[in-house]
Order: sequence, then structure tokens, then C-alpha cells
Amino acid sequence: EYVCELKIDGLAISLTYENRFLIKAATRGDGITGEDVLHNVRTIKSIPLRLHGESIPDALEVRGEVFILHKEFARINKEREEEGKPTFANPRNAAAGSLRQLDPSITASRNLTGFFYAPGFSSEPIASNQDGLLNTFKSWGLQINPNFTVCVGIDQVLSFIEGWTAKKADLPYDIDGIVIK
Repeated sequence: EYVCELKIDGLAISLTYENRFLIKAATRGDGITGEDVLHNVRTIKSIPLRLHGESIPDALEVRGEVFILHKEFARINKEREEEGKPTFANPRNAAAGSLRQLDPSITASRNLTGFFYAPGFSSEPIASNQDGLLNTFKSWGLQINPNFTVCVGIDQVLSFIEGWTAKKADLPYDIDGIVIK
């Protein structure tokens, strides 16, 4: 079995929860040291400040992507254009710039969202497979990309790839590939 997931074209983010509460949020930074963006992540409505549900580890890090939907990207660029400011080149750059703002109200005004797909560290085991992990994250209130599939055999993986290659233009966000786990 394989789990096929759309690879979101956004900004990598790592969230740390202790006793269910969000206590840390960091970007990948230079690959070794991330940038603390907790003050801005707290303004993203789709990211829970407190996890809910069963069997949540006392200490938990989750990894995902923060991104901007196409319609929000168009709205932001239209506003910037009307204000005589330079527009963003693409939604990924807009998400990255928005998350790194010094003023959290600017971040809040840009309606970022996030999908989560992997654990970092955890004080307890979470799930025995990727499908179980994604469904557990969802049960805790973390937003996951609903466009994932458990494939049995490589032929189903290839069908998933072909299908999303044809449909990716219809998505409300950008992807830059497919992850097969």
C-alpha cells in the first residue's frame, strides 16, 4: 500500500503542542534553524490553538504547509495594485511574506491556511501508517488535505498521478507535485 498526497506549494511550517496547546511555530528557515512565527500563526483561523479529541500526546510536533488560496491571492494583489505597491509573484511568495510580517494584523488580513501531513516528534506513538496519521490529525482539529488516497499497488499510484495531473488546474491552491509514501 502507498498513500498518495498532493504536494502543496506553500511554506513549510512546524507546530509544537504541549498538553494540547500550541506553544511554538517555526518555518524551516535555513534548514537548520527555523524562524519563530508563532505570533503570526496564531492569527491563522484554520490552525487550532488547542487540539481536541482522544489520545493526544503530551508533547507533539506536526509538520505541514501554510499557503494562500488562489482567490485570496488575487484579492491581495488587487489591493496592493490599488495602493501602488508591488504585487506578489505567486501564492507561495505571498504566503511566505505574509507569515514573516512583523505586524500580526497584516498576516491575519491575508487569510492564510494550512494542511498538516507529518509528525516531527511525539511523546507517544500516533498511528501505524500514513492514512491513520492523517485521519488522527483531522480528528484532533488539524486541517489535512482531503485529496489523498490509499493505493494498492503501483498501478493505482500511477492512476492517481495521471488523474491529478489532469485536474490540478481546477484546485483552489497550487501544488508542485505528488508525494508517495
